[in-house]
Amino acid sequence: MCFSASASFTASAVLIPLGLYSNHLASRHERPDYKPLALVPFFFGVQQLVEGLEWTAIDNGNLEPLGTLAGLGFLFFAYCFWMIWIPWSAWSISRTTDSIGLQRRLKWVAIVATVLGIAFYLPVLFNPPALQPAVESNGRLLYDVSNLNSIVHNFINTEPVGELLYWGFIVLPLIALSDKAVKLFGVLIFVSIVLTWLTYSATFNSVWCFYCAVLSIMVIWIVNRPQLRRA
Repeated sequence: MCFSASASFTASAVLIPLGLYSNHLASRHERPDYKPLALVPFFFGVQQLVEGLEWTAIDNGNLEPLGTLAGLGFLFFAYCFWMIWIPWSAWSISRTTDSIGLQRRLKWVAIVATVLGIAFYLPVLFNPPALQPAVESNGRLLYDVSNLNSIVHNFINTEPVGELLYWGFIVLPLIALSDKAVKLFGVLIFVSIVLTWLTYSATFNSVWCFYCAVLSIMVIWIVNRPQLRRA
């Protein structure tokens, strides 16, 4: 979480069991198609745990190698994992809720998102010194990668078109589904993007992931609705 180590660890302690419970609900209701989405709170909890370790490293005088490893771990989720996991989660749901045509389109979107997500993250992974986590004057955590020389990374991370592409791969697959609850989840994620961009653009990655972590609790309601219960 973008506020402090204790806040991050607290969020992690809440989200990880909630994610496991959400996955249990999807299994109990015999809805394997919703299980990838059901695990979203769990993975946000892991991401918050990693950010708590980053705060711990900074609070202890940039303790290494903890600071670098935690920074790489957080950006793995922010740059790569969510760009891949969300489109594939949407495709999984579409297999039982939507037309064959939409299923095919979402599958191709997920494949392209996977390639771009990996290409987005690998330059950071292979050049750890370019990552410089720091606390901004507003008290928010900044993952500074301004010294990273990578065409793909810099396009997605700094160019408006690239940023829209990244957000589109996360939001649009959810909105495209016929399931109104999942569609609403996608809309709320889009709202969180806009709010973060307007208020904390410099520390976007950390703050937006916090908003999404809070929103992910909604997944429990999505997988536990009466219409999804089969057992």
